[in-house]
Amino acid sequence: MASALGLMMPAVNATAAGAHAAPKNGAKTVSLDHGKTPLVSCGARHSKGATKGPLHGIINYSGVCVHSQAAWLDKAQSGLTERIRFYSGGGRLERTTWQGGKIFFSLPRTFFSSVPNSFAHKVCQALVAGGNHTDVKYGPICEST
Repeated sequence: MASALGLMMPAVNATAAGAHAAPKNGAKTVSLDHGKTPLVSCGARHSKGATKGPLHGIINYSGVCVHSQAAWLDKAQSGLTERIRFYSGGGRLERTTWQGGKIFFSLPRTFFSSVPNSFAHKVCQALVAGGNHTDVKYGPICEST
């Protein structure tokens, strides 16, 4: 499943974390990426997928570090945003992100992907209304590391 998905996944650009140069005494570094997870580079040795109706999801991970995630809907549908939730081993919600998608009318399919490089034991994806992130249209589906 992961090898077939690799052919479908569009390239995603990761933004590097920026930091101020250290002061002359070298005592402090200040991050410009407030509220974001520190930059981590996970491997992608394993994959797990889930399906619920027309919604499919997959994560690629090593250990408890999630390298990438993708979700796709088996139809072309506009007005959707992917909501991705990352949970700790104890079940605590650690982080929520939102991802825009791309419609492929020829398949037809609506595709969402990102490279979070984030520590998590479980990832849950849902497709929500673009104008209302609490209005779940499909899912959620979850994969565990």
